[in-house]
Amino acid sequence: MNEVLKTIAAKYKDDIVHTASELIQRNSQSLHEGEVAAYVQEKMKELGYDKVEVDRYGNVFGTMKGTGGGSSVMLNCHMDVVYEGDESLWPYPPYSGAIAEGRVWGRGASDTKGTMAIQIYVPFLLKEAGLLPKGDIITAAVISEEIAGYGAMVHTQENRMLTDYAIVGEATENDIAIGSRGRCCGVITITGKSCHASIPHVGHNPFDFLAQLLPELQKVPMGSDGLFGSSTMSCTRITSSEEGTNIIPNEIVLYVDYRQSGDDTPEEVQRKLEAAIANCHVDGVTAKAELLYFPLTTYTGVEGRGYQGENPFVASADAEYIQKVKAAIEDAVGREIQTKPWAFATDTGHYAAKGVKCLGYSPAEIKLCHTTRDSIDIAMMEEGTVGYLAAVQTLANEPK
Repeated sequence: MNEVLKTIAAKYKDDIVHTASELIQRNSQSLHEGEVAAYVQEKMKELGYDKVEVDRYGNVFGTMKGTGGGSSVMLNCHMDVVYEGDESLWPYPPYSGAIAEGRVWGRGASDTKGTMAIQIYVPFLLKEAGLLPKGDIITAAVISEEIAGYGAMVHTQENRMLTDYAIVGEATENDIAIGSRGRCCGVITITGKSCHASIPHVGHNPFDFLAQLLPELQKVPMGSDGLFGSSTMSCTRITSSEEGTNIIPNEIVLYVDYRQSGDDTPEEVQRKLEAAIANCHVDGVTAKAELLYFPLTTYTGVEGRGYQGENPFVASADAEYIQKVKAAIEDAVGREIQTKPWAFATDTGHYAAKGVKCLGYSPAEIKLCHTTRDSIDIAMMEEGTVGYLAAVQTLANEPK
């Protein structure tokens, strides 16, 4: 069986590499994923997916039906990429999709278009090899992960396209990811009364409140878990309603980056910030805490509210499904596979929050994500394809 998987991966290696290159050539910065979405749809139809659909937000879903009676599996990557920066710093042009030095180069190669190419092909390869599993396979290419995780957030909140299992294609170096800390952004708005700085007694300075608040924030109890340890909280930005340096502002806004572990849900984070505010008092000054949402418009024209953050996700390395996938991949690729957490937030938390059993798997390397050396190793892609075939077969053949 393992030789069959290796043979089919080798046979279609060049097609997968070429697909990765063509995905990279289509600039798809967040909320502008339309060209890549059209390409993904056509590729899925070309490969014989049973159903290809696009929701109103622009997420693309391709379904390959199983033989019946097995668990459903989602393969998930995001279509959007971050800004390329100074093109002169790139060894190859950022949207060239250059194939050189044993790698595919360009913005999004490692995050997550190289893995997306594999995921698009996996259901087809299983069918081609006569190994179609019992359960359905849904390949999802979602929007806006880089700025808000919006695509995954909305379709999971609406309980659409939910599966029994999900494999998310963020970089893992062909190991298995079993967790990612959540992230949310607290926004503390402190309102006083503006006046000329030469007569401060006429106004109410919100900075006086901030002076009390900062020590209170240091006292906020942090959640924790065995995988990530403690949550962390950092004040990262402050803005003022006034531009001048000789004006006491009417309002200042403090932004707080909160990396969630354990039971630190977004609602709990907001409650903790509100409790810290309640311990402060300055006459004439008020404060409120909110979580950061912002308006956005998807490439399909839908106007929505993006949430600045992701839900946490933690699975036990000893969980039965993790152990089964680990064993299947190790057997298929012929080497030991590690289980480890991601160091960053991912869309995985949106699925886990809905009861989907998740893991991460990808040949991409985290050290290259969001850099001017963004690329993916072709040999690792071939091994990753074998690993994906083994993982999907294992999970989709689990009884429903």
